[in-house]
Parts: sequence; structure tokens; C-alpha cells
Amino acid sequence: MANKLLRKIGRLAAAGLLCFVAACSGSDAGHWVGDYVTDNDFEAMRGWLPDASSLTRDHAHSGQFATYVGPEREYGLTFDLPLRDASVHTLKGVAVEAWVYLPTPEAAASLEVQVPLAGPDSRMGFAGSIKLADQVKETAKWTRVRQEFAFPAGLPGDAHLRIFLWRNATQATAYLDDLRVKALE
Repeated sequence: MANKLLRKIGRLAAAGLLCFVAACSGSDAGHWVGDYVTDNDFEAMRGWLPDASSLTRDHAHSGQFATYVGPEREYGLTFDLPLRDASVHTLKGVAVEAWVYLPTPEAAASLEVQVPLAGPDSRMGFAGSIKLADQVKETAKWTRVRQEFAFPAGLPGDAHLRIFLWRNATQATAYLDDLRVKALE
């Protein structure tokens, strides 16, 4: 009877250990992911948007889709969310990380971060950008870009956080995938 009980306990312990190892084996195992505002690889966007024409299969860092700008498209998809809905805490800023593909050195696109204020005058509460050519040293390959943006104190909750790829002054094509925005509190 005691042997049966020990074998049963041993099997339960082994099963528990197996479940623990399986749960910890994901790509984020051991990493605190924090308070993310968004984490998007553009795979689930198709079909949800009224105009998905800035999604492309030409180049993608992960999966099949990325967003792009080029001669016929000045702006990529725009992330747009009121600040009060962007985080459970008051945002002091955001850390923006993405993968970009610049086919040529002429691709001078930028990843824009804006917080326009609500109201009739539509003033800008915050505006910043990641100039992609400043961080991408080798063209025609996917490169990770990252930058933190500190917001001014007192932005109202009804102001919107907007993040988008902008062609800027160039006609060259640029691609963006795997956008991740972390709240800075």
C-alpha cells in the first residue's frame, strides 16, 4: 500500500514538473513583458480594417504581412487609442520598438509618435519620431529600431496616442513589422 502511494505521488510530481517545464518553455519564458500598449505583427489586421491597402506581403519580418509606405502611399497603418485606454496607469511616455526594412539608402521614412489634443484647435500635445535611416546602418535587411519618448506632464486622457509609419520627403518604399509599444509609467 505504501509503495502504491509513493508511486502515485512520484507520478503526480513528474506530471507537475512536466507541466511547469512546458509552461516555462515559451519564447518569453523568464521575461517580464510589462505593461504593453500594443504588440502587433499585422497578421490579424486583414479583414478588420476598412482599408487594408497598406498591408503587404512583399516583405514581412514575421508571418505574412507588414505595413509599408512608398511612392503611392504616404502613411502606413495608424495605431490610434485614447491615452486613458492605452494603459492602466498614467502614461509618462512610451518605448517604441519595431522591425523595419529599408530596401535602399534613399528610404528616409520615419516612425511617428504623436499625441494630438482633443478639441477644436487640434493642437499637438506631443510629437516625436524615429528617423529610420539614423538607426538602420545596412539596407535590404530587417533591422530592429527602438526609442523611448517621454510625454509632457498633464496630457488629458481624451488625447490620442497615434503611431504610424510616414514616408516623409522620399518616394522610396519602407516596411514596418512587429511593432511593440511599452508604457513608461
